[in-house]
Amino acid sequence: MSTENILQTYTERMVSIYQRTKELLLYLALIVLSCTSCSDSAENEAEVEQPNNRYYKGMDLSFMPELTSFGVSFKDNQGEVIGNNYDFLASKGVNLVRIRVWLNHIDGRYNLDNFKAQALQAQAAGMDLLLDFHYSDTWADPGAQNTPNIWASLDAAGLATATAAYTANALQELKTIGIVPAIVQIGNETNNGMLWPVGRIYDGDTENWDDYALINRAISNAIRTEAPTAQIMIHHAGITGASYFYEQLVRRDVDFDVIGLSYYPWWHGTNLIAFESGVASLSQERTQKIMVVETAYSFTLDRNDNLNNVVWNNSQLIDGYPATKTGQRRFLERLNLFMRSLPDNQGIGFCYWEPTWVAFPNSNQAFVPGTNWENVALFDFENNANTGLDAYEN
Repeated sequence: MSTENILQTYTERMVSIYQRTKELLLYLALIVLSCTSCSDSAENEAEVEQPNNRYYKGMDLSFMPELTSFGVSFKDNQGEVIGNNYDFLASKGVNLVRIRVWLNHIDGRYNLDNFKAQALQAQAAGMDLLLDFHYSDTWADPGAQNTPNIWASLDAAGLATATAAYTANALQELKTIGIVPAIVQIGNETNNGMLWPVGRIYDGDTENWDDYALINRAISNAIRTEAPTAQIMIHHAGITGASYFYEQLVRRDVDFDVIGLSYYPWWHGTNLIAFESGVASLSQERTQKIMVVETAYSFTLDRNDNLNNVVWNNSQLIDGYPATKTGQRRFLERLNLFMRSLPDNQGIGFCYWEPTWVAFPNSNQAFVPGTNWENVALFDFENNANTGLDAYEN
């Protein structure tokens, strides 16, 4: 065996030993903590159980209600039909459900009422909630951040007032039915701001951070008032540019608790070590917690409908992580281990984007006709649970 192989084997064994030792120490610490808390008041026990101390293994399940309305059913890894999808996912270790909210889509898609219905089911299964405000009537991402029609004529001050009022009203409505999100996300993949053109950061060679920051501060204030226990997340797609992005927000006194990152290898780079190194550096620069709030990985390069898939070529994959069910699981296991390894518990988890977006008959009638995502779902072409779900049990 070469020296390089010996070192690699040693490193792998030491990582395994370290992780097991860490878990044992954590277990012992929890035992001591539970014994100590026996004599504490109920108030102190409640403080220990605050959701912002949790490590999250989440899923964005925004598509799932529409899929089930078309008769799509999911199966466990034994091929048995799942009775309650939320209970099943919770039993596998999922403890956070992310749901997007649009303002006024022409078809009423993904509005606050949709969030309420889905959130109550997830909450009943014991899972926390991540409320993903897009502040748009439709999809919001680095390439499109369209201002809702009802706010189209507003300037920066007007948008700050309108978004804060909308956010406050939404959180008040949720409280009346017993829903308090653990995390509230301000915008979706806001690398170039949101609520264009007013809240756009980059326009040619110029940068305008002040209007975007003004809007964020107003929304943050509304969240602190109406949901004081919720953590506030601001979302950036990829690690490239993230350091500069969050530095500008902090300089402008934007109040937030969590850095939310997207990481899709086919869009953000297949060098996983580079991504991890970037996140580790970011954790040293910022005091905020960090979550990989959107990620996914392929279990095959095949497709199961007539729509071309986003992932279709080996060049889009990470070396050593093939497009197989095992490769998908190993990617999630490594991401989970890395996020847990950030110092001072700064890494608070990961969230898989649309793990149930499978292909199905008559999918051309769905809101998004067909799916370009079925080969990166966590359920296979027969809708059986992939072994990737096993990563949630660790």
